[in-house]
Amino acid sequence: MGIKTILVPIDGGKASFAALDRAFVVADRFGSHITALHVMQRATDAASYGLYNLSAKLRKNIEEEAGKTALERAADLQEQFQDFCTQYSVPLCEEPSGQSGATASWQQEFGHVDEVLVRHGRLSDIIAVPRPRARKSTVRRSPVGRAIEAVLLGTGRPVLIEPPKCRAKRCERVAIGWNESAEVSRALATTLPWLVKMSAVTIIVSKKRKSGVKPLADYLAWHGINTTVEFLDGKGSSVGEAILNVCSDIEAEFLVVGGFSHARARELLFGGVTRHLLTHSKIVTIMVH
Repeated sequence: MGIKTILVPIDGGKASFAALDRAFVVADRFGSHITALHVMQRATDAASYGLYNLSAKLRKNIEEEAGKTALERAADLQEQFQDFCTQYSVPLCEEPSGQSGATASWQQEFGHVDEVLVRHGRLSDIIAVPRPRARKSTVRRSPVGRAIEAVLLGTGRPVLIEPPKCRAKRCERVAIGWNESAEVSRALATTLPWLVKMSAVTIIVSKKRKSGVKPLADYLAWHGINTTVEFLDGKGSSVGEAILNVCSDIEAEFLVVGGFSHARARELLFGGVTRHLLTHSKIVTIMVH
């Protein structure tokens, strides 16, 4: 089965439209339907609790004005989205029509961003998002973008992460970060429709998991996918950095990995492969929890 539905959260930033641009490339390859989703926050959700200290009349006026502004901004974003559709010659289609080729639609609603994205994401084949910017970490808060973290942990669906200024439009060289976890197994199953179309597929694995390489290569061979193997050599300060170093050496354009394979508390305290890839990968990355 191919990738038939793609969810793209649109927050108005350039990065979210870069993710939309990637979604159009994927949709063209698989004949997918893209849903661009813009979540609007109500004043009562976005403002501080100080809003409740105002009179009921003043609070109502502020809420109405904020709602009006949110709808106006959504209309501007929808117009930009329609320009993308025109650029890619993708027709707008609100409901399944059975037609071949890529289609797209726009949705907007008020609500908490995390909750809305998770609800829509659970009924999407893949969710395309921009890579969050790296920032200093703290023990109490993950440096991973809040919305991406919610989607990864709350949907069970693959997340396609678009790095800033990515040059590869139609990826042909893919790397698989294999650690024998359930998460990367799910990522592998999700991306089989991609892998069979790639010109080069490389398995990246640590030497301590060498015995598990042949079964994986045989599994992919049954799907008509020929692979090569690269072992992590320990270069880099972390496993995540070592994986990205190998990707750079083999000129991979696309990376398939599992996300948050270790206990969540450990990821928060000590970081991990997921965090590093989410904030440093310079190539398109598919991640599944």
